[in-house]
Amino acid sequence: MSENEDLEEKKLLGSGGYALARITEDEEIKANLGIPQIFLANVGRLSEDRFLKYYCNVCGKDFDGSPIIKYETPNEELGQGVVLVEKGEYKCKNCDNIIALYRKFNK
Repeated sequence: MSENEDLEEKKLLGSGGYALARITEDEEIKANLGIPQIFLANVGRLSEDRFLKYYCNVCGKDFDGSPIIKYETPNEELGQGVVLVEKGEYKCKNCDNIIALYRKFNK
């Protein structure tokens, strides 16, 4: 991401809640599946400082800042030239509920 790229506050949905984060227009386009919602899993890993707050479905409330971001880089060959480069999850800091999972592939 370049220094002069504009960040816009957006609501990013996950299966276990949602997050309010600042994302670029390119990230928004990547995360949009042609419906009005934007999905956190499609954005991939965002740095903690881009999160404003998140909501956990299990706790039933908002939390300031970023959820816990856990990830690994397995670089696992899945076949036909597809490699799982990174897999990660966003988890609630209070109850450990998974807010969203993401996977990054490289062809």
